[in-house]
Amino acid sequence: MMKRTRMKSHNQQIDSRQLFLRIRGKYSSMTKAAKKIADYILANYEETKYMSISSLAEEINVSESMITKFVRALGVRGYQDFKVCLAMSQDNNAPAAEIFGVVSLDDDAASICRTMYMNNVETLRDSLSVLNFKDAEKAAELISRARRVEFYGSGGSTIALADALARFHRIGIMCFTYSDSHTQLMSASLLGKRDVAVGISNSGRSVSIVESLEIAKKGGASTICITNHEETPLTAQADVRLYTASRDVDRLSENLHSRIAELSLIDSIYVIVASKMKRKALENLERTADVIRRHRLRIT
Repeated sequence: MMKRTRMKSHNQQIDSRQLFLRIRGKYSSMTKAAKKIADYILANYEETKYMSISSLAEEINVSESMITKFVRALGVRGYQDFKVCLAMSQDNNAPAAEIFGVVSLDDDAASICRTMYMNNVETLRDSLSVLNFKDAEKAAELISRARRVEFYGSGGSTIALADALARFHRIGIMCFTYSDSHTQLMSASLLGKRDVAVGISNSGRSVSIVESLEIAKKGGASTICITNHEETPLTAQADVRLYTASRDVDRLSENLHSRIAELSLIDSIYVIVASKMKRKALENLERTADVIRRHRLRIT
């Protein structure tokens, strides 16, 4: 099984935005004590920059060793390096902890549009920050060589399924998508060594998608996941793990921003696959486009 590669080297400096993205990505799998530390830091990052480890431990009511363990899990050597990262900003923008706006039903149309557009921009920016390009390359390589590629998703991820089907079919990839739990499981059971299964789940905990990847993996298929969270049941079943960094700040925005991140990631993988196929991809694009053109002429 391939190792997780979302985390960067301990020797590579990161800024406050990347630090907050790591906290968010690991949050769902954190212990109760670690979540307590994360919650305090995300809400009080300005104050945390100037606090000693003993002061922070006393404020949160946890041990100093727990804080040290917390920062090391983020890929930082120790607490002093953590504070340096917390104080760093590469572009003088607000860190990822506070960048998102909250939409209110009392807002006017202009405010709602500005907030939603900027939230989507920040989602794409954050998702690009956590994307491991080598893993994107591995995923594209597996898909380009596959006999059959199957995508599994549900809920808000079904839009990503439709995008994957439309994209990969155009360049001649035998691609199939399933949103129903029973058909996901049945199709996964028929996959073998030359096949690829891709599970899309923002939470990384969608039961049927996790089970489908597990079944496909046992049958010899290569497995890829697209998710927003590390160390989940879904990532445990994936040979290649691709991460997004979306955030739903209220009920109104639930699943909205994660869809933008998933679509952009699938589009990127699609173009990487096409670059590997080159002439064949262009030939298939022309053939499929010609069919659509002739169809449109017939109905106009």
